[in-house]
Amino acid sequence: WIILVERGNCGFVEKVRNMQASGAAAVLVGDPWFDLPITMYASGDTSDVRIPSSFIARRDYNGLREAALDAAKRGPLQIKLVRNEYYELPFLDVLFITILSPMLMMSFIYILYRLRLRQHRLRDLAPTDVVNSLPVKTFYLSKYRDGEPAECAICLDDFDDEDELRTLPCKHQYHVKCIDRWLTTRKKFCPICKQNVCPSSESSPLL
Repeated sequence: WIILVERGNCGFVEKVRNMQASGAAAVLVGDPWFDLPITMYASGDTSDVRIPSSFIARRDYNGLREAALDAAKRGPLQIKLVRNEYYELPFLDVLFITILSPMLMMSFIYILYRLRLRQHRLRDLAPTDVVNSLPVKTFYLSKYRDGEPAECAICLDDFDDEDELRTLPCKHQYHVKCIDRWLTTRKKFCPICKQNVCPSSESSPLL
């Protein structure tokens, strides 16, 4: 059986020892004056105390006392112990969530930043189908006229006979492999005059 005793007259450990000697399985010490819980303590050796004890504030003490007095007329008072929702999660789980949550948030922000960076980068590149649609011609030394560009401005190599050259909308010409790589991996603008090779649309800014 569990006994309910009122705070006062003697120390906590003395109350618990007396109740242990009387055969109680546990002790509840109630505060008749205040609603603030306190921690029970005792000086000296308490290793002889083998039963559990707990302190309850005035509201809980008065409620249990009235229930016990009312139940005494009908039979023993039965108390049902239920789990406190506040302590439902184990401490390690709470600690794990507390540490992991900021890490997950930072990871999400970093992934979002990388995605936005990639989107901005893709907007600066020319789609492959647009690049492939630009005209290609074969360079012949026999048809070369003085004053015309004779070298690729990207690799700085001279145009050789029968080289494949791609012509941009601005009329500048480059080796196909050089300009295709430039437009699809670096910028969608002509390396010389910076003109956009992509067709303009309503969403394209006017320069």
